[in-house]
Amino acid sequence: MANSPTRWGILGAGNIAVDFCSCLSMMPDHEIVAVGARSKDRAEEFAEEYGIPKAYGSYEEAINDPDVDIVYISTIHIGHVELSLICINAGKAVLCEKPMALSLAGCQKVLDAAKEKNVFFAEGFWSRFFPAYQFIREQLESGALGEIHTVQVSFATPISTVERIRKRELGGGGLMDLGCYPVQAANLVFQGKPQSIHALGTLTEDTGVDSSAVITLKYPGNKFAMLHYDTRTSDGANSFVIRGTKGNLVIPDHFWCPDRVLTGDNQVKYFQLPTVEGKIHFDHSEGFCYEIQGIRESLLKGQIESPKISHKDSETISYILSEVQKQLGVSFDFP
Repeated sequence: MANSPTRWGILGAGNIAVDFCSCLSMMPDHEIVAVGARSKDRAEEFAEEYGIPKAYGSYEEAINDPDVDIVYISTIHIGHVELSLICINAGKAVLCEKPMALSLAGCQKVLDAAKEKNVFFAEGFWSRFFPAYQFIREQLESGALGEIHTVQVSFATPISTVERIRKRELGGGGLMDLGCYPVQAANLVFQGKPQSIHALGTLTEDTGVDSSAVITLKYPGNKFAMLHYDTRTSDGANSFVIRGTKGNLVIPDHFWCPDRVLTGDNQVKYFQLPTVEGKIHFDHSEGFCYEIQGIRESLLKGQIESPKISHKDSETISYILSEVQKQLGVSFDFP
């Protein structure tokens, strides 16, 4: 495989798949060989746009295509567990968009299957692959910041009227779309399960999904993560702050897909995003290039998980999200 391209099958043909494939199609070590969608017409339209040789009117057909090495699941949350399990049982490596599951039980079921079948699986927290996150890891591991005591993360953007956010039956609400990103940021720094989780939030009156929340995680050694998300308020100042005894790091905005980090000595470290010529719908989607290449590196090494977003990380994040769901009074009919 080292001398041949990684061959991708794409499930879903929405905007996030467009951004992903705009990156994927420009990378020399990768090839898109199949796309599956709920509509054959939509799959064919998508395939024509990206020069994909095969288009299927079902996800299962794309998964079972013999030319597919790895499947990218870009569908809405409610199908992630089922599709991941179909892929794994077919022996296909998986990159599944976040959140990989709507419950801890669903998360564990997928991870157990990947381990049992010895098949690669990664949850699509693309943030972990950005150079800015690697810089943060290096600062944490070197001890340059001293002992970390506090993490503060905020993510707000006005998406409350988007159908998949509004409707419970579509896995809606802010926690699983926005709130999971602050949780993964806290996990990056502190790792492991927190000693306590406290969440307060608001639910929509009409559909009963969460629109906002503040979450406090307490870790051993009196260390805290203070997290916030909101689907109703304006964009901007979506920051990630790490406070240590010797220094601080700040991502001032776009913390989930950053191109800069502010250091404690008032210096700004910039990370130039890749240049992508295709369609891009979301901010900094060019950063999918980092994730795509990171996944290929894991496949070439024969790994069944990525060191950037390990199975333990995914399980811990899911554990926190599930507890927050309980405290907010949110539940879903899907794993």
